[in-house]
Amino acid sequence: MSTSDITSKFFVATGKPATFTKVGYEAMTWVQVKGVVSIGATGVSDNIIDVPDLESGFTLGVKGARSGTETEVALREVKADPGQVAFKAACDAFVEYSFKILEPTASGQAEYITGVPSNWRRNERSTTTYAGFTATVRSNYPSVFATAP
Repeated sequence: MSTSDITSKFFVATGKPATFTKVGYEAMTWVQVKGVVSIGATGVSDNIIDVPDLESGFTLGVKGARSGTETEVALREVKADPGQVAFKAACDAFVEYSFKILEPTASGQAEYITGVPSNWRRNERSTTTYAGFTATVRSNYPSVFATAP
């Protein structure tokens, strides 16, 4: 049976962990980002290398290098929220940050991501939108999944 993502929470921490393990991530200082509307897909993308074979006339695909996905995060504006302030500061910086997606009631799991946050943008101002922001997190390492702390 599928579970709902309702109650998911999003956190930011400065830098990357000492080790890419639950222990390494949980040693960091986390700030919750309030007003989360959605968190895009996470994971990696594989480059597929075509290897042609003249004898068979068939081209095989093999996996090449991997890269982290660009995950878009949408927020409604929560004025003076320390998490939104920290997330914006992370997007303005030129260094890696870490992120935690916590799903306590859906799966009891935490996903940890480290990479480059960027593209902090305010939503369009119109009669059909709300005050809020979007930002992108490009993971530079595979996600770490662990039981929620």
